[in-house]
Amino acid sequence: MFRHAILTISCLLAATAAQAETYPSRPITLVVPGPAGGTPDVVARMVADKLRARLGQPVIIENKAGANGFIGSAAVAKAPADGYTLLMGFAQTMAVNPVTFKKLPYDPVKDFTAVARLVDFELALATPASVPAASLGELVSWLRAGRGKYSYGSFGAASPSQFAGDMFNRKAQLDMQHVPYKGSAPLVTDLVGGQVQFGFVVLQVAQQLAQGGKLKILAVTGARRQPAAPEVPTMTEAGYPDVNATGWYGLYAPQGTPAAVVNKLDEAVGQVMKDPEVQRKLVEQGVNPAYAGHDALAGYTRSEIARWRDIVAQTGFSAQD
Repeated sequence: MFRHAILTISCLLAATAAQAETYPSRPITLVVPGPAGGTPDVVARMVADKLRARLGQPVIIENKAGANGFIGSAAVAKAPADGYTLLMGFAQTMAVNPVTFKKLPYDPVKDFTAVARLVDFELALATPASVPAASLGELVSWLRAGRGKYSYGSFGAASPSQFAGDMFNRKAQLDMQHVPYKGSAPLVTDLVGGQVQFGFVVLQVAQQLAQGGKLKILAVTGARRQPAAPEVPTMTEAGYPDVNATGWYGLYAPQGTPAAVVNKLDEAVGQVMKDPEVQRKLVEQGVNPAYAGHDALAGYTRSEIARWRDIVAQTGFSAQD
């Protein structure tokens, strides 16, 4: 029986090695659980384009937006575990959703195998150009003086954007009303129009409008200044270290994907992320290259779920059905 077990294991290892040698033999689909044109989509297409040369097969982007990323994430969780369907996971889908919804159609830890982390990024606190504040301190003073009159927006209920706003609202004792939008575009539109007095948005989006004089960027979340906007102070520098709603993107495969295939994908992604051109373009998009291998991403995903559970608890947010 022992010899039979050894033979079985040897056959499985040989089959896995053979699969890795021939993988990929056809196009790979990379599912982005968000709309075309968004930052996750742009990053996914940039990486996919470079992976074609490394893997010898096209990597086709498929956008499956909707329901806070539920639709796209669940689709990949149920896909065959053969390395031909991958997920562009991000903080919202893999760390925030598990602690803000009572029921998910997928489990970010049990249903996926981590492949590689790609980037991380901070959000920018942006205000309409008409707001009479040139610093975060001035903004707080102005908002307190008009207590009860103002509101802040986010790019979605139970999103990192909302929790950053909630934490700032609470820590600064502003007593403002939260307005959730269905995406970044409508939030930015109302920010420019002055319908809300501040919002946390992706840095690159805010920069484009700030350069045109339509928005002001007063701070970025997190503890470090961003290479794309070194002149903008951090929330930590401004006295709000708890407002640390960082985001990130990473690649995941369905649970059960052969280790040899995951290793091959990870190696190819690592080579792409070392490309100076890719790094330059990522910074231009307002995100920071932050490659980490599959083991590191698996551990990071679990730690991020725990971190966001603490953040959400601090805001008093109740999990949704």
